[in-house]
Amino acid sequence: MNWRIAATSAIGTSHIKNGQPCQDSVDVKLVRSLSGPVLISAVSDGAGSAAHSEIGSRAAVTTVANLIENFLQAGGQVGSIDREAALKWLSEIQSAISIIASESEASTREFACTLLVAVIAPKEAVFFQVGDGAMVVREEGDEGWAYIFWPQHGEYINSTNFITARNATEFMEFAAVSRRIESFSAFSDGIESLVLHYATKTVHDPFFNNMIVPLHEALNEGLDDGLSASLLNYLNSDRICARTDDDKSLVLATRSQLNLPSADAAS
Repeated sequence: MNWRIAATSAIGTSHIKNGQPCQDSVDVKLVRSLSGPVLISAVSDGAGSAAHSEIGSRAAVTTVANLIENFLQAGGQVGSIDREAALKWLSEIQSAISIIASESEASTREFACTLLVAVIAPKEAVFFQVGDGAMVVREEGDEGWAYIFWPQHGEYINSTNFITARNATEFMEFAAVSRRIESFSAFSDGIESLVLHYATKTVHDPFFNNMIVPLHEALNEGLDDGLSASLLNYLNSDRICARTDDDKSLVLATRSQLNLPSADAAS
């Protein structure tokens, strides 16, 4: 089965109130490779304190998605992506942001953002991350969801790590797995508290079980514009905005047609 995907970013009510743009960005690609279709997902959350972080986050996701797509189209295999390759891509993203900053006569700190990246092939996957937010997966044969990396939170409230920092490579987490992933989600910190249990460091399965159902039923493969629009409406709903006033990004993808148990996503 090929991937069915919904992805979007929604502006937070606090940003609307303060006249700020949405500082989250998402880029999702479905690329053909020698081993089959590969899902590339990139999510970035711009730092609220950085003047141009929405530009930084957009540059981060588009740059990394294009770099990985070019790698795959040149014959590269997901199984050959190691930490060094991910660090090289991180360096190229930093260079791209540095060029933008120089052209704007601004400091790279003004483009600060996080980055969460997944590259998922039919039987293997790699993930790397700097900052908060998280990626979760449901593997073949599993009943629940598991996180890849727990969100990176700093010493102070609402602080995290950013790819524009000089020591970003020290904070980059990397993982490679040789298993079939049936369903995947990535999200920015705007909805962390809705979908993760901090006390037990576990994933709130009912949320993802409910949210993934429309994708199981989708007729079209690839990124579904209709479902992405519905996802945006959901993230903008009073139900969600009453619980978080931050920007929110969410990627949902599945290649499974399993009938998952339904539950109240907000319970």
